[in-house]
Amino acid sequence: MRLNLIQLFTSASVFMCLVYIPLVGEEIGATHTEIGIIGAIYGITLFVSSYVFGRATDIYPPKLLLYAGCMTCAFFFFLQAFATTPETLGLIRALAGFSTGILPAALISYVHIIGRDVGKFVSFGALGWAFGAVVAGVVARLTGDLHGIFIASSIFFIVSVFLLIGLPRVSPGSRDGGLPSTTTIKKNFAVYGTFFARHTAACSIWIIFPLYLKALGAGALEIGVLYAINPISQFVIMRNIKTHNSERLIEVGHIVSAVAFASVCLLTNHYQAVLSMFLVAVSWSFLYVGSILTLLKENPSSRGTAIGILTSAISIAAVVGSFLGGGLSDLAHSFLPSDLMAYRIVCGCAAIISASGFISYRTSRSRLRSKQ
Repeated sequence: MRLNLIQLFTSASVFMCLVYIPLVGEEIGATHTEIGIIGAIYGITLFVSSYVFGRATDIYPPKLLLYAGCMTCAFFFFLQAFATTPETLGLIRALAGFSTGILPAALISYVHIIGRDVGKFVSFGALGWAFGAVVAGVVARLTGDLHGIFIASSIFFIVSVFLLIGLPRVSPGSRDGGLPSTTTIKKNFAVYGTFFARHTAACSIWIIFPLYLKALGAGALEIGVLYAINPISQFVIMRNIKTHNSERLIEVGHIVSAVAFASVCLLTNHYQAVLSMFLVAVSWSFLYVGSILTLLKENPSSRGTAIGILTSAISIAAVVGSFLGGGLSDLAHSFLPSDLMAYRIVCGCAAIISASGFISYRTSRSRLRSKQ
């Protein structure tokens, strides 16, 4: 139960900040492009950290890395409350991203080593996203200040540190050193590459989505509640997914992603986002669980490395997606009559990218099977 709570609280902390960073950026004078850059900076440091600490999970005790990740996150997430310019917010988000990258591979490896159900465990991450979105919305409504969200996120990381006390110490999967080799990337490229494409599409939407919802009439609390629909649905779906065919899960995830992003493009009021967020939940649940199970199955001697590279792919997708969403939104706004139309252009492009990812995955896996 402690591990589930750690997954819940750390995921809540990360997500509650991620949702409201665009609004905080707008408050302190950032343009859409600068908001995209701030998101990209976070993704870059998360990419580097995930890459390095994914390998470290195969060398050092996962519990040690969990302590390091939770304590550094508690500090840097708290510092976000004091950002007053786009430049300072970008710098602190960079440090927060590096700290966050320590956690994912260590958590999943720890759970796998002690024999827990990985699918059910990651579902608590989705529940944490829902919890974080709602708490952030409530904090914003009660305090009238978005910066209080960062203080709440820091408290959740501190709670996670205390929950780590008393958990059994486990040994890593291997003791060989060095950074991840290109062999691991090549072996799993069909998973990494297409996941990257899908998440790039998603992040191009998420960097402008709070602004999109605001333009459709949603307030801070409504935005938090709408964001919570996605992870609450994920929690239920992940716990009931039949995991015997991980490749099929990945394929379904890609198909539903394209449909979900297309539906976001068609929104005319913020209430309609309920269905879109449910579809996003279905797509992520199938794709993420399927990808993790495939990597754990096909990389038994380097589980942490494989999961770390997936987290790196997710984070670098956040970089590209943030640039794409912020930049394309500003570009579209320069020749379109309203912000809403610019946001819909971004969502339409995301749907096309996601559909292309599905086609690429099917093609890559077919070629791999023909060589075996």
